[in-house]
Amino acid sequence: MSQIEVEGLVKTYRIAEREPGMLGAVRGVFRRRWRTVEALKGLSFSLRQGELLGFIGPNGAGKSTTIKILSGILRPSAGKVLVNGYVPFDNRIRHVGGIGVVFGQRSQLW
Repeated sequence: MSQIEVEGLVKTYRIAEREPGMLGAVRGVFRRRWRTVEALKGLSFSLRQGELLGFIGPNGAGKSTTIKILSGILRPSAGKVLVNGYVPFDNRIRHVGGIGVVFGQRSQLW
């Protein structure tokens, strides 16, 4: 049985865009333009107890977004996530009692 199971994980964000300059700022108040950013596109993997996984990649690759979904901080736009038999964002209180997550730079881990 898998300890972590991720299938077809998708996370999209809707970001407001504005035109440059003061006129663009004023227009943005009355009529916003939005664009959609896909942080995760169909991510799938599973880990059994005792296996290790490391995330490496450039900025914007979805590493932090994946960890935040696995820890229950974010809710995915689509897909299935199970960690120790729990859906992390639905059973957050039960879930966080059995995990540990540290965010930050290498120097902050000391």
